[in-house]
Amino acid sequence: MQDEGSVITRLRFNERRVTLQLLVLALVGAAAPAAHAQVVRGTVRDDASGAPLAGVVVSILHHRDGEVALPTSLARVTAGLTDAQGAYALAAGDSGHFVVTAKRIGVRQYVSPAIALARGETRQLDIRLEGVRYELPTVTVSTATPCGTRDVDRGRIAALWAEASAALTASELSLRDRLFHATIEHYQRVLDARTLSVRDESRNVRRSVTEHAFVSFPAESLSIVGYARAFDDGTIEHFAPDAKVLLSDSFVRDHCFGLAKPTSGEVGITFRPVRQRRVADIEGTIWLDARSYELHRVSFRYTNFPLPIQDTRTGGEVRFEHLAGGAWYVSRWYMRVPQVAMESSTSGTRRAPMVTTQRAVVASFSEVGGRVVADEQPASSVALATLNGRVIDSTGTAALADARVSLLGMSRATTTARDGAFKLDSIPPGNYTLLVEHPAYARLGLTAGEQSLEIGDAPSSITLVRAIDTPQILRQLCGYDEVPDTLVAMRIVLPKSKSGATDAKGASPRMLHLTWGLLRQVTPGVIRTLNMATDLPVDAAGGVTACTLPRDIRLVIEELNADGTTARQWQVLTPKRGFLVIDVGAD
Repeated sequence: MQDEGSVITRLRFNERRVTLQLLVLALVGAAAPAAHAQVVRGTVRDDASGAPLAGVVVSILHHRDGEVALPTSLARVTAGLTDAQGAYALAAGDSGHFVVTAKRIGVRQYVSPAIALARGETRQLDIRLEGVRYELPTVTVSTATPCGTRDVDRGRIAALWAEASAALTASELSLRDRLFHATIEHYQRVLDARTLSVRDESRNVRRSVTEHAFVSFPAESLSIVGYARAFDDGTIEHFAPDAKVLLSDSFVRDHCFGLAKPTSGEVGITFRPVRQRRVADIEGTIWLDARSYELHRVSFRYTNFPLPIQDTRTGGEVRFEHLAGGAWYVSRWYMRVPQVAMESSTSGTRRAPMVTTQRAVVASFSEVGGRVVADEQPASSVALATLNGRVIDSTGTAALADARVSLLGMSRATTTARDGAFKLDSIPPGNYTLLVEHPAYARLGLTAGEQSLEIGDAPSSITLVRAIDTPQILRQLCGYDEVPDTLVAMRIVLPKSKSGATDAKGASPRMLHLTWGLLRQVTPGVIRTLNMATDLPVDAAGGVTACTLPRDIRLVIEELNADGTTARQWQVLTPKRGFLVIDVGAD
């Protein structure tokens, strides 16, 4: 298979064509209404205690006959969040008849009677909301959800949507009204195509007052162009939905909605493109807490992605959290897409010409994402995970000391203590490959051990790594678990080249020429010596592995110069059985 230099699709994330941008905005008060506008102001309080309620979504809508639809963004004039004192002030764009709604997650939405606002009029409207009951309120739907959703499900879909939209609207307003400071962590990763473990990563962490976690392309643009598009130069640009997109009428118009199969502690609304959609789109689930109906996350997959191969792992996720004051924000997000390469294969027979075919394969995945930690969260939530572990030898009975332990693709590394213990700090969540390297295994050109592990949100994790044993070594070096009885295997470790030559690109690799003689009976009473030879390249660890040598014979080892002449020569005996490591440079 071609290496990743032959990837036919590249992903571009730049400031000119923004897929997702990180934006965190400074904490300020609610914006003052424009002069001479029609204003509705007031305070939202808990109906039972009279305490002010912060973070309630208050909206002004055009007054229209009929019941609440899914969604109501066409009717909304403006919206805002109540502050710490429960106060709000909203400006209508023109005079006319309006209604005011107030939504708090877990309780029924408040809808005011119709209000007539004259030009320049200010109306005081204090609102009492019932206490949080964490019961799914009933919502009557006057606009059918797309795709012929069953009547029995439509009411529950609408009710779940009302809860999700309250948090989504609050997240959108948090951006508009600059409701919090935060620390932002942004990363780009290359993931293994099979295990999704991290192979390479770049990451930056910064405090910011000018950026928010998640801003997508406008909803109408995504509706027309799609969520991914290919350019003539081979690049692919892909997008993900933010809160504003999910709340938009175009998103609802382009997607069918249904009820997700409940998971442990979560309920969800599924969405998928309508049949008529031909552009790249997304399908997925909006997940809410099964008890409190707070918004947890939105997971999605790309459909009709412009690649010659489709993979169900192509997609992403957006996670939400809220501040004590009620403001919601994106706390974590990622997008993952495959990098594709072309794999060539040749087939044919003596009677038929050789034919070369190519097929697209996933060489790796490119993932971009980020994490946002609001200032009011405890300092411990900013800390990344710690991995504590211990490495033992291949027998499982003794510690493997002085081994280097690292995460593939990451700069973090440490050395095991005398008891094999190690500790790696500041690890971000993700799937990783843990590498254990030791001088004894380095002579074989192998790592002492590898382990796939997942680092989650827990502050610490524990693992135990056992070094690979002889059958595993033989499997990696020779392709078999046990040396056949008729053969032996040898690992020949060389001293450094006199010229200091390496296998750098463009240089001739070091080669070993192995020769030996075998006695063979040609006819009764006639025995001849058959001379055998093989050439093997010296690998990056400075040695070669010969897996099919005769037992107990004299082996001549020659290191060759670039012109084929002998630079150095050694003679050794092959073992009588099994596998032997020999250092020809040792005294």
